Amino acid sequence: MATEVQIEVDVDEEAIEFELPLDDAVQADLKARMDQVVAVAKATAPVLTGAYKESIHRVEEPDGDGTVHVEAGVHYAIYVEHGTTQTDRNGHAIHRPHYTLGHALDASGGDH
Repeated sequence: MATEVQIEVDVDEEAIEFELPLDDAVQADLKARMDQVVAVAKATAPVLTGAYKESIHRVEEPDGDGTVHVEAGVHYAIYVEHGTTQTDRNGHAIHRPHYTLGHALDASGGDH
């Protein structure tokens, strides 16, 4: 027996258009928080050559909606973060996920 659920949402257009995320004080706070994420990510990043660790940085310009990003700028960062499906002859994972940036976001603290 299927259950049908209906949810009615009233969109507050004024709240969406409000430019608080673009306020200078809010942007300064977001940048400081993301700098903490960078510090934690660099402290916990796996190091083989050091290129991945050194590529972790806060993106200077926020998105149009005020979002501030942290990224690892090497082409293989996705594989460090999420691992691969490669296995050795015994079926053990070769490149396990590290979730460096995800864990850094959690570990950096704050009330996000």
